Amino acid sequence: MDERDGTTAARSRGIAVIGTLAVLDQAAVRGWIDLPKVFNRLRQTTFRSPHRLMATMLEQDAHRKKKIEEP
Repeated sequence: MDERDGTTAARSRGIAVIGTLAVLDQAAVRGWIDLPKVFNRLRQTTFRSPHRLMATMLEQDAHRKKKIEEP
């Protein structure tokens, strides 16, 4: 949930709040999505996020994939 009022309301009720990028990262960790493809699609929308954060996430995703491929 990225909206401030909704985030504040959720936290005041003890509900854990994570952002869109965290949800996508967890989906990538589980192998449910291809993070680079999803980020490319997001860039074609009005979604906004710090470029450096997304770049770091892509680097971590590539590193994670490389570790999985190693024998």
